[in-house]
Amino acid sequence: MSLPNEPNQSGDYDTEQLGNVVAAVRDLRHPKQIGPYSIQSVIGEGGMGTVYRALQREPIHRTVAIKVIKLGMDTREVIARFESERQALALMNHTNVAKVLDAGATESGRPYFVMEYFKGEPITAYADRHKLTVQQRLELFMQACDAVQHAHHKAIIHRDLKPSNIIVTEEEGKPVVKVIDFGVAKALSQRLTEKTLFTTTGQLVGTPEYMAPEQAESNAPDVDTRSDVYSLGVVLYELLSGSLPFDANTLRSGGYNEIQRIIREVDPPRPSTRLTRLGVGGEEV
Repeated sequence: MSLPNEPNQSGDYDTEQLGNVVAAVRDLRHPKQIGPYSIQSVIGEGGMGTVYRALQREPIHRTVAIKVIKLGMDTREVIARFESERQALALMNHTNVAKVLDAGATESGRPYFVMEYFKGEPITAYADRHKLTVQQRLELFMQACDAVQHAHHKAIIHRDLKPSNIIVTEEEGKPVVKVIDFGVAKALSQRLTEKTLFTTTGQLVGTPEYMAPEQAESNAPDVDTRSDVYSLGVVLYELLSGSLPFDANTLRSGGYNEIQRIIREVDPPRPSTRLTRLGVGGEEV
């Protein structure tokens, strides 16, 4: 990899060369191969890991999605959360839950798991782009509820339900919901591995905008299936009204203590006051 030449008389570097350097650095940061899977592109990056689109050639030729622990995030807590995600997904078998196909570790020891690949978008974005009616939105939402209920029957709590984890893809021309990323899942009665014993005590786990009041507690001792039900309610609120119960900027700008206070103590506006964008009143829902 060559560095850009000296700046010209105006003090500017050659933008094409700079672009080549940026591309080269980015290329070094992402692997070309993970186990038997050839990496094709980056699908997305989150706080815990990076998701890649990859090609598997043997024993089956197919496109898959691979999630790998993010560079610099190899802490005990993150590994534990990843392990719980990988195993929790393996315990489930449901049309509306993204299937786990394989799992392993990279050459550098970072865990990864392989999931079915599908093109899709968050449930709220899909509903808005297709201008879905209230009834159509509710039908999509029910698919998400079925997936979460399946997990609950296996004593698994998602703990981070939000539109970006409720993806809508299309199969045979029909919308199908896929609930993804059980990264902070917690088994109520299933002991997964020793690594899952290391908790994130004192940390805010999840997305504040969709977080149940009990999850805002420092130790979150009372988190159970009802926490997922609350988060689904927030998703439904947003799906129908186009806005969140609590403004995201306001919620996050106040700091940790203010986030806790708002989630635990403040009553949001009733969704019926925000449903006019779909041309209906709250009593019709």
